[in-house]
Formats: sequence, C-alpha cells, structure tokens
Amino acid sequence: MKSSKMLLALLVISILAFSSACVQKTPMETTSTSIIQEKTTSTSHAQTEIQEKIMVTDFAGREVTLEKVPKRIIVLTGYWTEILHILGLDDKIVGIGKYVPNNPYIPEEVKQKPAVGSSFKGLNWESVASLEPDLIIVDWYGGKYKDKETIEKAEEIGIPVIALTAKSVEDNVKVVELLGKVFGNEEKAEELSNWMESKLEEVNKIASQIPADKKKNVIIINAPKDINGPITVYAKGSAWASIVELVGAHNLAYDKEFDTQWPKLDLEKIIAYWGDKADVIIVTSFSQDTLEKAVNDIKNDPRWREIKAVKEGHVYGILAGSKGFLDWGPRIVVGVYQMGGLIYPEYYPEWKPVAKELFEKFYGLSYEIKVEVMDSAGRKVTFEKVPERVIITSSYWAEVLHCLGLDDKIVGIDKYTPKDQFLPDSVKQKPQIGSVYKGINWETVAGLEPDLIVMGLWWGSFEPKEKELFERAEELNIPVLAFGIPDSNKTGTEMPYENIRIIRVLGKVFDKEREAEELASFLEHYYNQALEIASKIPEEEKKNVLIVYGSSITGKYATGTITVSTRGSAYAETAELVGGHNLAFDVNEGGPYLKLDLEKLIAYFGDKTDILIVVDWEAERLNEAVEKIKSDPSWQEIKAVKEGNVVGILVSSYKKDATALYGPRFITGIYAFGHAIYPEYYPDWEPIYNEILQKFYKIEG
Repeated sequence: MKSSKMLLALLVISILAFSSACVQKTPMETTSTSIIQEKTTSTSHAQTEIQEKIMVTDFAGREVTLEKVPKRIIVLTGYWTEILHILGLDDKIVGIGKYVPNNPYIPEEVKQKPAVGSSFKGLNWESVASLEPDLIIVDWYGGKYKDKETIEKAEEIGIPVIALTAKSVEDNVKVVELLGKVFGNEEKAEELSNWMESKLEEVNKIASQIPADKKKNVIIINAPKDINGPITVYAKGSAWASIVELVGAHNLAYDKEFDTQWPKLDLEKIIAYWGDKADVIIVTSFSQDTLEKAVNDIKNDPRWREIKAVKEGHVYGILAGSKGFLDWGPRIVVGVYQMGGLIYPEYYPEWKPVAKELFEKFYGLSYEIKVEVMDSAGRKVTFEKVPERVIITSSYWAEVLHCLGLDDKIVGIDKYTPKDQFLPDSVKQKPQIGSVYKGINWETVAGLEPDLIVMGLWWGSFEPKEKELFERAEELNIPVLAFGIPDSNKTGTEMPYENIRIIRVLGKVFDKEREAEELASFLEHYYNQALEIASKIPEEEKKNVLIVYGSSITGKYATGTITVSTRGSAYAETAELVGGHNLAFDVNEGGPYLKLDLEKLIAYFGDKTDILIVVDWEAERLNEAVEKIKSDPSWQEIKAVKEGNVVGILVSSYKKDATALYGPRFITGIYAFGHAIYPEYYPDWEPIYNEILQKFYKIEG
C-alpha cells in the first residue's frame, strides 16, 4: 500500500511538472491549467479507473476544479462561443446568453439554443438548472455588472464557472489556450493561437520599424450620443486602448491616471488634455449608422476643430462588436490590422486578407462581408459583393472611380461624360445610355448587364426623371447609388463636405477604402484649412456677397430676369462656408434659384453688395456677362459694380482650367470663392488644382 501511494505521488508530481512545462511554453499571467489523474478502485467492478481533474485559474483569479471534461456548456457571450465553435464544441453547448444570436459568425443551430440571460442583467436560474450544465462560461468585468452575482449563484448550486476577460489583445490568445486545455482540444487551440500570435508578431515587427519622428499620438473614443460629451475615452486597462500602443502609436489617454479604463470626459477637457497633441482620433461604435453619424458630426463641428486630428482630417471610425472586428475573441487580430492601417496606412498591409484567412481557415466561412452604405438621397443600399460592371450617369462620380483606379469597372456612361477632359479615352469611349434628364435607353442598359448604376442627383426640376430611373432600375434588379450635393442631399452632411463622404462611400463599395481615404484625407485637409481661415476673418471685415448666373445675363438662355444663387445651391452655400454672407439668404422666396429683374435685384441688394460673383460653365459667355455688367450703366447702382468688385468664376463639370463644386475637384471651387471674396486671406485655387491632377488624376494641370 505504501509503495502504491508513493507511485501515485510520483505520478502526480510528474504530471504536474509536465503541465507546468506546457504552461510555461506560453506564459499566462492570469490563468493556469493542470490535469491531475487520481487512481480510484471501483467497488462494483474490481477494476482500476483513471479519472481526470482539470484545475484552472480563471481571469477573475479563481481556482476552478472540473471533475471531468465538460459535456454540457452554457456560454454567455458570442466571442467565446466563436472559440468553442472553432474547437468543434457546438454539440456540447446547451445554453447561450441572450445576445449570442446577434453574432453572424456562429452556426444557426447554436444560435437556436435556449437563451438564459446575460452577464449584464443576470440569468434565469430555472432555465439554467433545467439545462443541467456542467460548466458556465461568463465574462468577468470585475463585478461591475451581474458577473459576480452569476459566479456566486452558480457556486451555491454546484455549477462550475469559468470567468474570462481580455484587458489586452494577448489575453484573447490566452483564452484560446485555456479553453483548448479545458476541453481536451489542445491541438486545434494551438493551431488557432499560433495563427493569432504569428499575426501579432508581424504587427510587432511593423511597429518596430516605424521611425520615432513618424510616431503618432492617438485618442480612441466611443461614438458619443452628444458630441459635446460626455465622451467615453479608452484608457489603460482596455484591450482596444492597448491596440493603439501595439501598432506603434501612442495612446494619449495613457498619460493620465483615471479610476476606470473607460473615463467619461467632456469636450473641453479632451481639448485641454490633448487638443494640440492628437494626430489621429479613432471612433468606435457597435452600430454602423451611429458610427458614421458621429464621425461626420465630429469632422463638421467647429468646436472639435480645435483638436489637431480633426483640423487635419484624421478622424476615422472602426465598427466594434459582433458585426465588426474590434471585439474580443479571434476577430480582434483583424481589428489590430484595421487600426494599424488607419493610423499608419503607409506601413500596414490591407486587413481584408487577414480576415479572409481567419474565416476560411478556422470558421469554415467564405469571406463575404456585406457592405451597407447610404447615398445622398438617404437611401440605404446593401452590396453582397464588389460591383464589377458599373454604369455612371455623372462625370463627377466617374472622376472619383478614375482616381480610385476603377476605370475597368465602368461599362456604360451618359451622353455628357465624353466631354469630361479629366477622364481617359478608355472611359469616354464606353457605350452611352442616354441621360437621366433626356431619357435613358433601357435596352442598352440591360444589354450592358450592370450590377450597379451610379447616378448624379439634382432633384428640383429633374425629380420626375430621377424617380423614373429608380423605378426602372428596380424593375431590372439593378442597385442604384444616387449622389448629389445641393438640395438633393438628404444625409444631414454639410453640402460641400458631402463630396468627401461620397468618395469614402465609393471606396467602401468597391473595396478601395485605402485609396479613397488617401484622396478624402487630402481634400479634408484643404477643406478644414478653408474653414479655419473663415473662422479667423474679423467680423468688421465680413463681406456681403451676391452670386448671379452668367447664362441669365447674356447668351441664348438670357430671358431678361437674372438668376441669383440662394439657399440650397452649392454656389450660395460655398460663399457662406468661406466666411462671406450671401445676401440672397435674406430674401425668403425663389428656392435655390431666385429669379429677379434688374430693378428688383437693385432694390433688394444694390446698396449692400460688397462682392458680385458671376458664375458660368462657358468661358466665353462668362467673360461676356462680366463685361456687360461692368459696362452697363444700369448695373452701376449696385455697390460692388460701382466699386469694381465684380469677379467671374468658371465652374465646369468637364473643362480643364475650370473650378468645380462636385467630385474630387470641389475643393478648387471653395478656394476660388474664398479668393474672390477675401484675396488677402485665401490662396489662389490653381496650385491646389494642379496638385490634385498630378497626385490623383495622374495628369498635368
């Protein structure tokens, strides 16, 4: 007997030593696992049986002993369920948390298991007991929610609980290893953990190669309901906060001591702490709509522009939770690449190949992520895959696709696009399908077999024809994205800024997000610079502006009434954006195109107009209109004409050496208007124009 006990002791010591060696191979700060084999004699069968006990230190610091490998599991969160699925344990799951069915990466048969509650609001213990679990897997939040209560109640009724958390990206790897050992599937767990570690090693290597003078300061926040605050900042102790440091940047929240990993701060405090230091702001949300709205609101709010990152156009959104990659579990590795690419696009590879590899290798899923976007009409459009055959009915948006390197996707154009001097012949020679406003040849459209129509959106007098396009395209089952800047814009985004949003939307749809972000950030920089200039113009130097259309003054379209640009027109809104006051806004009539005879125009605005801007899309007609105004005595009653402050601006969809207010060239129009009204504050538009053409159109200005 004595020798048997000795043998047993030696056996236990040997196994413990072996288990310890396995644990040391991948150090785990907060968890450990060991298997103890005890020899017992069966009284009924007179034979010796070996029973395994599994001892675990979980992430709550609790020693948990399992008498055997669990066969009936309740798991309360989707990300840990994903790991169980990868380990081949779907059939062992008997109950789930109430939010697990929201996870798109879990099989339907698992989602249909009985829901027993959540770590946040507690469990239905009658349901738990009826499922007869031999293990509950719960999140650990330090007892902040119902996690502590769940553990205590389970212990009372004798159900083992393992509490898991992730305060760092590496913790997710440790969870994989822990669960692999608990369920006796170390081989598959090691395959997954090794893959995760290999990707993180690549990240470490990239981060180590970023020069010190290129290191960026980052703030990561949750999308606020009110952009004034309170705003949740991710600080020390948050896994997402740690990603900033992991990819080679510096999380500015690490410089402050907070009593929580998610401090709530008002905007003034954020500006005071980090306003002049933040190079990048990362916004997160579990909702794509909330995320997009928050990012747009932050970018367009003048108070936020006191923060360096906002001023320079470096505010980015990352979708969190089960619909994205910024989450606990294996998908967090993809989230690391996403964040790295946003902060350092010049250093990090695209994240989508990482996602594809993860899903196909471990989840058994093909990489097909639905993309949902909103067009300027406020319509939500979902894409199951990247469009391959596109018809464009506006050359402005054809220019965006050209800048993104997507000429080969365009299979059809409208009748006016061949006039565009910024597009290559390969695009301008595509089959023509007519035009929205004079009629579409739907037989030609059907013959081209498009999987997307990108249309220009104007509304107003064109609305019936645009509605007709929507209806016919729907009949043919062709998705439509409608983009416009003036009164057609129903997104809530400021009119000129809508151009930048559209570029990002098209980048997302065509899986060209990195190229789109480069173009959008370039434009955003100059856009914010224009806003900053406008904010610094002294009140006493503000000028009253009137914008008239040259085509209404001379040429075949002139009718004796003068068309004035007012609220809802891109021209009118741009004059306000650069710091001028559009006098037509003071007249409550006429819609975006106010029509007045000269006498009434003088009566309304004659003695107030500091600058008179004439716009046209034909250079010759523009010059004629400007000369007519200057030489006609009747116009001399207008203050701006009398003082020689009449400026012509050529705005054209098609022609070189002209400004624009739509598409990538919209920024030239902003600076043309700014320079016309305040030449002492705004630089000329032509250097910016040349830079855009060389950098994104690959042509000389």
